[in-house]
Amino acid sequence: MRIIYDHNIFWSQKFGGISRYFVNLLKNIQKKNNIDLRVIAPFYRNIYLKNEIDKKKIVGLYLKKEIPKTSFMFKSFNKFFFKNFVHSYKPSLIHSTYYNENIDKKTTPLIITVYDLIHEKLGIENNTKILPKLKSLKLADHIVSISEKTKKDLMKFYNIDKDKISVIYLGSNHALTNQKILNNANSEKPFILYVGSREKYKNFEFFLKGYSISEKLKNDFDLLLFGGGKLSVYEKKKINEYKLHNKVFHKEGTDEELYQLYKTAKVFIFPSIYEGFGLPLVEAMANDCPVICSNIDVFKEIAGNAAEYFDPSNVENFKAKIEEVIYSNTRLQELKSLGKMKSRNYDWEKCANETIKIYKKLVT
Repeated sequence: MRIIYDHNIFWSQKFGGISRYFVNLLKNIQKKNNIDLRVIAPFYRNIYLKNEIDKKKIVGLYLKKEIPKTSFMFKSFNKFFFKNFVHSYKPSLIHSTYYNENIDKKTTPLIITVYDLIHEKLGIENNTKILPKLKSLKLADHIVSISEKTKKDLMKFYNIDKDKISVIYLGSNHALTNQKILNNANSEKPFILYVGSREKYKNFEFFLKGYSISEKLKNDFDLLLFGGGKLSVYEKKKINEYKLHNKVFHKEGTDEELYQLYKTAKVFIFPSIYEGFGLPLVEAMANDCPVICSNIDVFKEIAGNAAEYFDPSNVENFKAKIEEVIYSNTRLQELKSLGKMKSRNYDWEKCANETIKIYKKLVT
């Protein structure tokens, strides 16, 4: 079986959740003897692809130079090359890494993974983006959704038949959980961990405000922000407004460093108002870090009783829940134990095997 993956996410993301998903999927699929996979990315910017996938599996060149992902020249060449490669290679199946309405698949089965419908849910998408996405979803022979919640959203917003969508959960790199412990990146106190980007739907400002109104938390714990790029001018302004300039620390680093920080954090907090899955939940649970998160449906689906929940629109409730958990050794240990057990449900090899089952159905 010859499977190809397009360039889309590996060009648009240097780092990021969707590209992490695909690289972990590829790492496990490339172990299979009966599958010949190729990533067709003439030019790519993604660090995970560069560092973790066998170069023989990649048809393309990693660009060290910082080039805007909107570059018309590079995007156009990637599309042109991919189209011609499909014609000459004659794959059994195409797995598109992101919405690509320009794929000329002809009779080749096409599968697409949908990570979330954040823009539709929050009403921040316009027709110039909605229409290509709709075309991509209709063009696909099958859709992989990473949660039941995302599947329901797909059915609601795009009227897609439920039988065309399979739910396959993401995994966690359990093998990386026994690394040497790091220090906590400039913070001298025990710290509360926040992971990832700080876009509006991540509810980052709410997180800062909720922490700032608790004198106990400010006295006893710093905030460590991992990843998500440099703090913006606006974010720095808000940190100063809440008088947290000497309480908030930011760190970029590798996945291994992140897993180590989960192990040293007092708690991990995930305040989003919407997510398609919530991979940091699983990573935190796998690495013995108590999880406190917003009470949105998908977090309850993924974490179940292995997390403490708060109302992501109520800072007083947020403050109360954090204090309730963080000052209770009994509850902290309970969340660690429940989280460890829950995390075993999420495995990249299982994710790959279930994806391969769909491949086989589509090519037979």
